Amino acid sequence: MHRRTKMAVASILAAATVAPMAVTSIAPLTASAADEGAQILGETDFTYKALPWHTCETSPAKQNFRIEDGAFHVTIKTALGGAGAKWDLQFRHRNLNFYAGETYKVSFQAKAKRNGMELCSKIGNIKGDEEYFDLKPEGFVMGPHMGGGGMGWGSPVKLTTEYQTWSGTFTPTQDLKGVEWAFHYAKGTNGEGGNAEDKDEIWFDNMSIVNITSDKGAADPNASYGATNRHFSGLENNYISVNQLGYFPDLAKIAVLGDNKGDILHGAESINLSGTYTWELVNASSGAVATSGTTTAPTKDADSADSVCKIDFSDYKTPGTYYLRIKGQDWRSFEFKIGDDIYTDTSHNMLTNAINYFYQNRSGMDIESAYITSGNKTELAHPGGHKVDTASVQKIWKNEYAKKTDATGTYASSTITANKGWYDAGDHGKYVVNGGIAVWTLQNMYERSLYAEDEAVQKKFDDNSGTVVIPEAGNDIPDVLDECKYELDFISDMKVESTEPTWGQYAGLYYHKLHDHKWTGLATKPWDYEGPTDQGGWDTVRIVKPPTFAATLNYAACAAQAARLWEPYNKEQAATYLKSAKEAYQAYKKYYYEADMTPTEHPDGFTCTKEEIREDSLYAPMFQAKGGGPYGDNEVRDDGYWAACEIFISAQKMGDADAATYLDELSAYKNAFEVTTRITGGENKDGSLTTFNWGNTASAGSLSLAMHKDLLEAAGASASDIAKIDKSIKEAADTYIQTEAAQGYGIPYLYDGPGYNDPNNLDPDIIIKGYEWGSNSMVINNLIVMAYAHDLTGDVKYLNGVTQGMDYLLGTNPLSFSYITGYGSYHEKRPHHRYWSKELDESLPEAPDGVLSGGPNAGLQDPYVRALGFVPGEEGNPSQRCFVDSIEAWSTNEVTINWNAPLAWIVEFLQDKDTKYSYGGDPIPPTPTKADWGNTDCSEGKEPRDRVDVGDAVLLARFLAEDSTATITEQGQINANVVSGDGLTSADTTKILKYVAFMIDYDELGTESK
Repeated sequence: MHRRTKMAVASILAAATVAPMAVTSIAPLTASAADEGAQILGETDFTYKALPWHTCETSPAKQNFRIEDGAFHVTIKTALGGAGAKWDLQFRHRNLNFYAGETYKVSFQAKAKRNGMELCSKIGNIKGDEEYFDLKPEGFVMGPHMGGGGMGWGSPVKLTTEYQTWSGTFTPTQDLKGVEWAFHYAKGTNGEGGNAEDKDEIWFDNMSIVNITSDKGAADPNASYGATNRHFSGLENNYISVNQLGYFPDLAKIAVLGDNKGDILHGAESINLSGTYTWELVNASSGAVATSGTTTAPTKDADSADSVCKIDFSDYKTPGTYYLRIKGQDWRSFEFKIGDDIYTDTSHNMLTNAINYFYQNRSGMDIESAYITSGNKTELAHPGGHKVDTASVQKIWKNEYAKKTDATGTYASSTITANKGWYDAGDHGKYVVNGGIAVWTLQNMYERSLYAEDEAVQKKFDDNSGTVVIPEAGNDIPDVLDECKYELDFISDMKVESTEPTWGQYAGLYYHKLHDHKWTGLATKPWDYEGPTDQGGWDTVRIVKPPTFAATLNYAACAAQAARLWEPYNKEQAATYLKSAKEAYQAYKKYYYEADMTPTEHPDGFTCTKEEIREDSLYAPMFQAKGGGPYGDNEVRDDGYWAACEIFISAQKMGDADAATYLDELSAYKNAFEVTTRITGGENKDGSLTTFNWGNTASAGSLSLAMHKDLLEAAGASASDIAKIDKSIKEAADTYIQTEAAQGYGIPYLYDGPGYNDPNNLDPDIIIKGYEWGSNSMVINNLIVMAYAHDLTGDVKYLNGVTQGMDYLLGTNPLSFSYITGYGSYHEKRPHHRYWSKELDESLPEAPDGVLSGGPNAGLQDPYVRALGFVPGEEGNPSQRCFVDSIEAWSTNEVTINWNAPLAWIVEFLQDKDTKYSYGGDPIPPTPTKADWGNTDCSEGKEPRDRVDVGDAVLLARFLAEDSTATITEQGQINANVVSGDGLTSADTTKILKYVAFMIDYDELGTESK
């Protein structure tokens, strides 16, 4: 049944009855019946999608849902939740507005798998402590907060195996903003309804709230509710994806024409692509065609499910504002700039805004408008949360608690106070390993600037320079170091003392994380949410999880890195950092044991390692995700190598006698002096295509060594070991460039593993084959590796690799969407964040600018993104489509400190892209490889003529003409050198053309002298 007809059905049913009735058949109706009022719901039936309807659960309660046969079908996996109340399982629609004196007809249909299953429903505020319109067995009634008296909310209705319809008339006496219509049905133990059993099923359909007084509050038929695609971009015929900020004049400029066939949203428009097309670059002011060219032929792109044609307009270099279009079609792009100021707009400085994320997410201090650099500064400013952050240290790894006194009593060993630090993501947790890699990235960004040949770049992060805006400015310490110290101060307080009753035997290690004992809701103020539920709070307490090797080594690495950076400004602080870093490393060495990786059965019914369920483990478990992120890690030798690298560098630089010891320590690591493109173990079990993250840090150590090869040489490291560093950086960067070239939308990331599961959030038997959580973080971290390769070699191909990766993040993707708040014509607005919650609460602010969303995630763990119609684990889910820009979409739209830190790093790199860095040294010499004669672009094919064509000759000719956009790999240059002699010349081009024209055979290539 189509939406309009189903709306008509719901409206007539609402008008016909006030008491519940069973509906077994419906006579045909005309669509005009729906015109009697204004529908305020964003979706009334479930023919194609459910958004903005979605489910919610309180662990261990669990439910799955499917959109099928025009209904929303819920299957209850676990009926009893943590609160033991009906609201532990919910189905809801938020962001509803009602107006005083207006009359609304409310109706819905529901049925169950078994007769007698109880269902409660209400219209109320999103906190759940006010009820305006309640469902009772005799029908809908005014709620206690709308003059109805009593608690009708505690009176469930009984479902049957046939659809019943409930309806009523609601006339609010006051305006209601941003409220929800919720259905609750978990197993209740408090006498307020809810008798669900495991394996129960419910179906919802024909949902309707119609304003019969006026059109006021009518749902916008064009509202996206966070759904993100070309249609919702606001640009007609938007089939050409571009970097919506723009392109540098002298670097690569590649846009993508996509057919949009991969868009799963019902009614999404698409086009048919065949052959090549003439593209035109149009001056946005004059409408004149500045230049034109020919697209590539369409190819299928698996990650977007689109067919795409690439548009290369790199040769055009004139600054200005432009858009792209296809000649003879109405397909076009957003406007964009060509210029050298793409990332250096001083009125909207992306670097300053990206770093300001950290100030705005500080714990323990008031956030003042004077230090907020973008957005609505008055709304973003707020009182500080957790100014005294005292938490109960847990005796064991305990995932969830039946009541908060279990966290403060039964399982509490002692309390510690760990003030300051950054809230990690959308919640109020503070995690040592996430904080650690974020600190390292920011400090690495700063350290790199010190090697710049341009003095202005060296001073970019000086005290009070304005690049970093914080209250500490003016203390003669570089502001970025002050910002990092705010986190290091917190981590230093997470140290285990010898007097701790349970963990004192491991004195010197560091606790893993500090957070609430259970999850809180959205639209939560950090300074005002922990109180009792009857006072509007979440009734939470703060807890500290056990110590881990990973947390200890994170502190060791970052404190050691900080030591050498602080030494010019505060020798005492520098010495303290180095001393405490060495002590942390030695504590790790003292207590280290290998994780027990023997397979066993987890209590929740899936296979895990024995270490995972060891209650006193010094490894962070994977499945501890209640109240805070798990940050599990069962392999820490990479962290040990990272820490040893940082301690060695600072010890050698500062003249510490232990430098040689730490050189020996780092040299013993199996992958010492290398930068990888595959991280494995922990939460990246099958080998993610990225170089480092919070759980895999070895390459961070090698990247630091790349800046300090002189110290390695002075300390006696072998020349072959030192050479490995630059060689592996270059090889990793080459891998990412090759990935960009192979990807339809030019992204330096893909998922090519056998599949993975996520028992924390999905049924363990669901196997995901697509992008991982936080895919954009893998993109941005891979750009850092390419940036290092450019520093080391000066090769423009690596600089082009970085800009192309940023193109993807800023709009060259199948959604034509910028994942950075405040940047681009169609950009991220509603990240998952407790305080930046205007989407749910008008009194709270929108996110500031310069915040990077985690981006597409094929895991689809949150129910909001699944309400688009996606099914987790389903074959063919196009990874790059698995995204929703909504605060509710926590698995695709999360933001974190360890994702914004590399954003800042890369923006700083691009702002100073023409600067040379003294640590870079000479370009790495090519490694001789057997030639594949004539194959300049290193294409694949079984036969020589499959690999060598006129394109190889053209690429070589452009390369010889010093076209900066024509890049040839080392192997390609070897292949192209078909005429023996001194390097590449036009003679090589001529000979390749002779072969292409069948004038010579393949065995004649590469044998003639010049």
